[in-house]
This record gives sequence, C-alpha cells and structure tokens, in this order.
Amino acid sequence: MIDNSKTLKFIEMKQKDIKPLKEKIWIKNNKKCPVLDKEIELDKIVLDHAHKRNDEAYSESKGVIRESLDFRVNATLGKLENSLKRTGLIYTEGFNISQFLHNAADYFERGPYRDEEGNLYVHPTEVTPEPKLMKRSYNELKKIYDKKAKFPEYPKSKKLTKQLKNIYEYYNMTPKFY
Repeated sequence: MIDNSKTLKFIEMKQKDIKPLKEKIWIKNNKKCPVLDKEIELDKIVLDHAHKRNDEAYSESKGVIRESLDFRVNATLGKLENSLKRTGLIYTEGFNISQFLHNAADYFERGPYRDEEGNLYVHPTEVTPEPKLMKRSYNELKKIYDKKAKFPEYPKSKKLTKQLKNIYEYYNMTPKFY
C-alpha cells in the first residue's frame, strides 16, 4: 500500500450523501456485489465501511467507505471482524485478514479429511442419536407380557435395551420411537 497519507483528502459524509455514493459505486461495479460477484438490486446494497475508535484518526483502514455490498454480505463480514476482535485473533502479531480469508477459502476447498483408505470420519456431535423408546410403546408391551420373570423397568436413558428388544421380538411387536 502506498503511503500517501499527506495527500489524502477525507470527505466527511452526511446521511443524505449515502444513497448517491452507494448508487455510484454500485454502477461502477456493474450493479454487482463484489464479494458475491452477482447482480444485486440497489435497495439490497449498503455502504460498507472500516470502523474506527473515537481516539483514532481517519486513514485508509479507519472510518472510510470500502465498497457497496449486498446487505447480507456486509452483515456477515461485520460479524467476522467482530469475532476476530473478540477472540483476539486480529491482534496477533502479523495477522492479515486478507491472507486469513484466502487461507480459509483454500481450507474449505480442500474438503473433508480422508484417511489412507479414503474413509471419512463423522464428528461425535453429528452422529445420529439413538432413537428414544416411547413410554406408550413400552406400556403396550408390558400389558401383554405374560412371563413369570419380572418385566424390565423402563430405561432411564429411554434407549431400547437388549432385554426389551428380545421381548418385542418374542411378541412380534415393533417398538415405537420418538
């Protein structure tokens, strides 16, 4: 980036200046959001700007308009920037948000981890949970149970136990789950 801070002129906008500038940049971008790279209606476009703290001076990266973007893109990028600040990552020495985003794009394009045999691994939080046995289904089975052995208790986990599964099979019943 060229240091032309001595020749830069900062034009302080008023609220009424937003719409004309937004439209000017939108037309310059062929009516496209530069991040989505697709045409967006003007009423879905907002002016994105670099935030600054009150104690900071204007600069090329503080307080100035960057682009006109789709409002959803603007919100997403704002959340990303806030998250980087909140986690402290943006303050890490040598951190560069552009390089971070390029690396993130490369990372997403690589796809999931595969072992040597091509297997994919499902994260434990994504594993489909075992279905839970409906109490009503349990009670229906209990009503017709005619063995001398004690009928098993309804499981606290609500998961079908081997013992209950065997009894359902014996009576040719299908357990119901929720």
